Amino acid sequence: MNTSVLDYKAIQPISSPIEPRKQGAKRHWGSHPYFTRRAWNVVQEYIRTFSQPGDTVLDPFGGSGVTAVEALVLRRKGIHCDINPLANFICSQIAISPVDIDAFRAAFDEIEKNCKDAINYAYAISDEEAENLEIKYWYPQGIKLPKNADAEYVEQLHTKRQLFSLSLLLHHINKIADTKIRYLMLFVFSATLNKTNLTFSSTHGRKASRGNSGIMHCYRYWIPTNTLDLNVWEQFEQKFSNTAKFKLETNLLIDDWYSSNFSLCHISATNLTNLIPRESIDYIYTDPPYGQHIAYLDLSTMWNAWLGFEVSEQNKQLEAIEGGDLNKSKQDYIELLENSISEMFNILKFDRWLSIVFAHKDPAYWDAIVKSAQSAGFEYVNTAVQPSTIQSLHKKKNPLKVLSGELVLNFRKVRNPKTIAITKVGTDVVQLIKEVAELTIVKNSGASTEDIYNSLIPKLLENGLLSEVKKEIDDITPLLREEFYYSELDNLWKIRPNTKIGCFIPIEDRIRFYLLDYLKRIEREGKAAHFDRIIFSVMPNLINGQTPPNQTILNILEKIAFSPDGKHWQLGQSNSMQLELDLGISFGSSSLPNLKFAKDANKIEHDLLIYALAKIGIASGLQVHIGKKEQGSSSWNGEAFNSISLSDLPIKKQLNQWEKDKIQQIDLIWFDSLGDAVFAFEIETSTPITTGIDRFMELLKISPDLAKKIVLIIPPKRLNKMNKLLKESHYIGHPLYMENKLVYSFSNLIADTYMKLSNQSNLNLEKVIQAIHLTLSSPTL
Repeated sequence: MNTSVLDYKAIQPISSPIEPRKQGAKRHWGSHPYFTRRAWNVVQEYIRTFSQPGDTVLDPFGGSGVTAVEALVLRRKGIHCDINPLANFICSQIAISPVDIDAFRAAFDEIEKNCKDAINYAYAISDEEAENLEIKYWYPQGIKLPKNADAEYVEQLHTKRQLFSLSLLLHHINKIADTKIRYLMLFVFSATLNKTNLTFSSTHGRKASRGNSGIMHCYRYWIPTNTLDLNVWEQFEQKFSNTAKFKLETNLLIDDWYSSNFSLCHISATNLTNLIPRESIDYIYTDPPYGQHIAYLDLSTMWNAWLGFEVSEQNKQLEAIEGGDLNKSKQDYIELLENSISEMFNILKFDRWLSIVFAHKDPAYWDAIVKSAQSAGFEYVNTAVQPSTIQSLHKKKNPLKVLSGELVLNFRKVRNPKTIAITKVGTDVVQLIKEVAELTIVKNSGASTEDIYNSLIPKLLENGLLSEVKKEIDDITPLLREEFYYSELDNLWKIRPNTKIGCFIPIEDRIRFYLLDYLKRIEREGKAAHFDRIIFSVMPNLINGQTPPNQTILNILEKIAFSPDGKHWQLGQSNSMQLELDLGISFGSSSLPNLKFAKDANKIEHDLLIYALAKIGIASGLQVHIGKKEQGSSSWNGEAFNSISLSDLPIKKQLNQWEKDKIQQIDLIWFDSLGDAVFAFEIETSTPITTGIDRFMELLKISPDLAKKIVLIIPPKRLNKMNKLLKESHYIGHPLYMENKLVYSFSNLIADTYMKLSNQSNLNLEKVIQAIHLTLSSPTL
């Protein structure tokens, strides 16, 4: 029972990000794979903020059960709803408590006695012999996989020895008399399936079991060329150990609170009132499907088949997704989402809260959530940004189109809701988007696509403009391209050079922007920055009806610059080179000397390529370090290499002698003024390619961000040799995963790039980085 009364109306909603700690709870991390799983500590904080002990907490799109489980941990009543039988099964087994661990271990010992030797034998014989194994027990047959799968039926996802081993395990698990222990052992079996099917693969060189299935990796039944057939018994044994450990955790945290305070509903979120009484829920925290992102029921086919769970056609019809095997439209998805939010309103008590986690770049979905909530009777209160600490592979490959992290929309059910006031002042929606984007970019010295969305969505919500955006725009990326440019160097949107920023930006931010702009230019030109000149240069850009006094500019100037002689100003050391990298602003450059390259791509000299790349780096404002060997003996165009190179590595991290010796032999490294490596090049026209890779590996240990920026430059004739060497060598699969970090370019492409850049009058770092990227390729493995 509640010992105190919480004033739900007075709750101050969460508005700041919470640092996710996914790996802090065994009950969620590593217990059983699932397609999405929210960080347990973030969910806990929301439950703790919007409810009190004894309250009933619901998640109508329950997934793997983080909300319900954490509600139990916090001594709330947890109700878990999901249309997916697999999700409900996972949640029920994580939540169930207390569990007799001794009985659980005894059941495992019995299975071990009946299965271990037979399964190990199956993995000791040859593949040919394994095809003759007799499968005595049931396994799923004739159950179709989703249309986009690389196999037609579930049984085709497994090798013969996998089917033999899994069916044997399942047979003996089903013989366990104690229902609670039997279901928990089925949970172990289900968790094992993820790595014991043909979609499983692992990066070369890693411990094989550290890989993942194509199902979880690509969100479809993708069977890679090089699959791994892990020993089923070893995987089952590992999953049993994991389960035993997290049940000790839930026994302690949940104990017998579970028995009368947990409810599981196999139901669509569109039909909640069929099982849950109206106005009976104290708090709803939910993470609905994101449109076309994941087709949960389709992707769960293998697990549901092995566990004997039926998924009806009606279940699929009611699943709130876009696409999938039923090819649902955006409108189908939005209608299902609308119906779900209406049902949430019906079962939530008055003055209680609803938190919806969502991430999608199409404003139509955001509009659907807000409109549905308002139509149902909810009052919108605020939006909190909840970033992700780990980027998905999809995000890394598509930084412009994939969002990482989410927004949490907080609503309250009140008797007289205030609808969001619609702005009626003729606001130009497109202009608003550009203004919010520009403000975000300036405030953060560059902004990612998700940073802009996270600023934009609350602004549109609060001004009632989501509908306008929904009508006009599906994706804001083209609008951003019109006004800003996207830096491939750090995947951030930047203000275009020599652009006057909007007058709607707060005066302090505008002053800082223009001060950095001016001081960087003066530094490049080698001139002195007098205060009067600073004022006269910056002030014209600030006229917007509010002219700041000189003192305002001085206050900001003192934060970003210093006076070495009491008369002039210059950027602080941390601001000097960082301006170009952060804001993408560049003012002039050194010109590139005229060079002649051999017409035969295979005969371009090693030292000429080093010299050309060094000159490009210097012209774009970088420092260069040429390999020690070349510094000692080489020159080009009348310039000794030691005269254009840093004499020592500017790396701030303490290097041992081995690391230093290796890194300083790299043919060429570009550094910014802070001593951070920007690109590294090894020119291998005739010397062993492996030498360069050895050096790169030492550099990557201290500069892991250089992945895809360590470049082998080879003549075209050496391509086959390079690929063959990489396929057969220990470099691929090295703990640094060189196959994912190493790129190459041809000698003639570098020569062509030099000639193109030498014809440009105003060379800057951004142009150079983009030009180099265009020449790069990944090895064929």
